[in-house]
Amino acid sequence: MNIDLDIISLVFFFISIVFIFEGIIYALFPDYVKKMLNYIFSLNSNSIRVIGFLFLLIGTITLYIII
Repeated sequence: MNIDLDIISLVFFFISIVFIFEGIIYALFPDYVKKMLNYIFSLNSNSIRVIGFLFLLIGTITLYIII
């Protein structure tokens, strides 16, 4: 299978993949999503910031390894 995409098409391709996986999570586990959101609202801003930076770091490292 050979897919020839330019960089803009590739970006939109991966954004659409993210939307698909997010939709699957919300469709299959709505009660868990509500519990997770309640947990996130109970955290302070610094904890959420640290979690965000960790996800940013993991994503950047994964992207570096893939490319």
